Amino acid sequence: MGYETTFAGQVTITPPLNQHEIDYLLAFAETRHEPRSTGPYALGYGDEIEDARDPDPSKPGYWCKWAPTADGTAIAWNENEKFYDAEFWMEYLVHTFLKQDATVARERDNPVPGRVYPPALDRFTFDHVVDGVIEAEGEWPDDRWRIEVRANAVYVVRLLTEPDHAEYPRTHRDDWTDEQLADFAARTQHNFVYLVRDGRLHEVGPADGTSFDPIPADVD
Repeated sequence: MGYETTFAGQVTITPPLNQHEIDYLLAFAETRHEPRSTGPYALGYGDEIEDARDPDPSKPGYWCKWAPTADGTAIAWNENEKFYDAEFWMEYLVHTFLKQDATVARERDNPVPGRVYPPALDRFTFDHVVDGVIEAEGEWPDDRWRIEVRANAVYVVRLLTEPDHAEYPRTHRDDWTDEQLADFAARTQHNFVYLVRDGRLHEVGPADGTSFDPIPADVD
């Protein structure tokens, strides 16, 4: 069960990651992220897990499936299935571990009491710039979108963004009134750009007429 999304492409990292950064981020991608008494950066399994029923509230979910390449020049999908909240995980990695003035860089100067900082984090350089495009495609025909990272700013371009279905009747659309159908269509956004910031999507505007390429409505 669950919903499957596939990703194609990668984002580049300049300068490349060092081996300590590569090893840590590979382990991060293989870790189930649950609340831990040791804090969000400890990656071991054991008694430090506080509650396995919910993901760590400081992270987008249980699993980050972005992983560095072997040479540290890029980040790409590790091809593990059912990758949820991929755009938020990309922002998390960039802003927590990679960019100048990243969260861990600030905490290293002023550690959070009781939080464990693995030794590998002492070797992080916090001087990376991430750029690139990753195409995403879900199981539904119109679920096509793109992650674009521009100088560490993470954007999403979505072919289709529908309003919250909870605001409409829990029946098949064939049973909706003309007014409900018209309202749903009017509120559906096409080729819309969002900035990913602080774990949320912030509207930028339509892709048409901006520096973001729209996603084709039809693919062969």
